[in-house]
Amino acid sequence: MEKLFFVQHALERFLANFLIDFLLIFLPIAFFFLQKKSRNQKSGLKDSLQELGFCRISLKQFLKKTILLTAALIGIAFAMSYLLNTFNANDLSNVTPAIDYLRATPLLLVYIVIVRSSAEEVFFRGLLTKKTGALVSSILFALIHLSYGSYAEVAGAFILGFIFAKAFQLNKNLYPNIAAHIAFNAISVTLMY
Repeated sequence: MEKLFFVQHALERFLANFLIDFLLIFLPIAFFFLQKKSRNQKSGLKDSLQELGFCRISLKQFLKKTILLTAALIGIAFAMSYLLNTFNANDLSNVTPAIDYLRATPLLLVYIVIVRSSAEEVFFRGLLTKKTGALVSSILFALIHLSYGSYAEVAGAFILGFIFAKAFQLNKNLYPNIAAHIAFNAISVTLMY
């Protein structure tokens, strides 16, 4: 009976996450599609995706930008962790229950690391950074991390979100951001184990 409850709860969490990710991806595409249509501009799905930052990039440039961004994120995360520990302000242990739950449901963990990271980049960088700037999109990105109950998580999300936003503004391409976000989250979850 307990196992059935766990499976049902995991399925409900998956469906809730799927709905969130669908909206994080669908809303920006719909926004750019409708914006172009209202201006009587060419408005196809391909155009909306390009407007979001899904642009062609060579493999060499993709790898270079992804590796540099991932390295920057990891370096800054370690520096932040060091500073938080130095000042006894590291409350990342509050994130552990969420990670433990995901660890108990490996498919949901893989889903969150890959799909949620991608959806966050589409919404927060592809749409919000483009429309509101790096600072506002980073503040909003940090605020969605409040649910973990960790000030360090929120501060980290703000700083790392700002780096993602600046990288997107510089590269004008979501592919390196998405790959770096997935890599960073995968590394973070692995280190938490």
